[in-house]
Amino acid sequence: MAGIRVEHDGAPLHGTVRLDGGRHAFAHSLACAALCDRGRLTEVPDHVDARALRAALALAFSHVRYDRAARELTFSGPVRRDRVVVSRGLAERSRSLFCLLPALLTRAAEVVVEGAPQGCWSGARPADRHLTVLARFGVRTRFAGTTTVLSWPRRVPARVVFERPTAAGTVLALAAAAATPGRSTVLGASVEPSCGEQLACLRAMGGRVEGEPPRVEIGGADGYARVGWAIAPDRVHAVTYLTAGLLTRGEVTVTGSGPLRIPRFVAFLRDAGARVTERSHSLTAGFPAAGTLRPARVAAGPEPAFSGDWVGFASLLLAMRASGGSVVGGEVPARRFDYAGNLAPLGLDGVRLRTEERHGRPLVLADIRPNSKASLRGGDLGGCADIRGAAALLLAALTAEGPCVLRDDFPLRRGYTDLPRGLTALGVKWIGDAP
Repeated sequence: MAGIRVEHDGAPLHGTVRLDGGRHAFAHSLACAALCDRGRLTEVPDHVDARALRAALALAFSHVRYDRAARELTFSGPVRRDRVVVSRGLAERSRSLFCLLPALLTRAAEVVVEGAPQGCWSGARPADRHLTVLARFGVRTRFAGTTTVLSWPRRVPARVVFERPTAAGTVLALAAAAATPGRSTVLGASVEPSCGEQLACLRAMGGRVEGEPPRVEIGGADGYARVGWAIAPDRVHAVTYLTAGLLTRGEVTVTGSGPLRIPRFVAFLRDAGARVTERSHSLTAGFPAAGTLRPARVAAGPEPAFSGDWVGFASLLLAMRASGGSVVGGEVPARRFDYAGNLAPLGLDGVRLRTEERHGRPLVLADIRPNSKASLRGGDLGGCADIRGAAALLLAALTAEGPCVLRDDFPLRRGYTDLPRGLTALGVKWIGDAP
């Protein structure tokens, strides 16, 4: 476990950041791409999560190569095995490994997972519901302690209905449908853009797809020849860098290989008074000339609502830079706001959490008032197991009057190829390994 030390003099950040391919976009597109005999994916990120997926891909292909400089992943030579083992060490690196289960099951008589794939600890997200989706397509599961053994003796077309949107469940259903000859239907599918990217990738493979989420029909096939696909830009990265610029009263541009697809965050920034310029593949946000942001009410939940991935960034920004009371929250895990507790000893006093029930569903809301001081004290940021929470802690350090130390950088390395380098390019005074 390593730490990160941040020192900044309060100067506004300015500049342009080229975004990596998205963490979710890569995992979700790969869920279908890995059904092909060979593939070439570009704009592939190089964080811990992506490396875990590449390692899992090598369990099913004899040739897997990643060009770090070009951000290009190629794979070929599918291998049929009696048994594929996802080791405990690999499973602990990424929850996204669930996405590859359909592809692995098409290449092996059995897939053994030594422990549940792990990710951000942000609340109860049981693996059983993922296995239930696969069972609809004929996947059989048995358990031996913490080990899960899966097999797919007969692929069965299915009709899957999600009562509530789930991105992970949708990804599994779409990939399993693509791998199953016959016609399958998915209703109530997540409309998260990465699920749309997955379907676009499937079409590029020659897959038969009708409709878009939330209703999709897929004519599956026993196999696919090849795919070439570019991974869409990382939306959380875009939100991270734009928030960093506004926290320091600066102006930052993020640009990617394609549309950024963060309309709810853009609407939030405009409601709060930020100066926003949108172009086809880029977005610029600058601090308003008035010298303060306006308060805002942000209702978060499953997309197309404001994404729960962004509530930490929005609440931190409003607490430190808005002129009045705001409310941020909704159907999101309470631990999305854990960063605020870490910052209380350093002077963050404008965020208070409460819970309530609406239409039978629990809501987590952050009541926000302007912080008593425009800057925090330097000191220990602690750690946060959630990728976005850890990033929010790092951004909070940009408002501090002294050095700050993030105690565990693993969550950041799981979701960002090199966030410190990106922030340094925008003008952060010093950011690097903690002594």
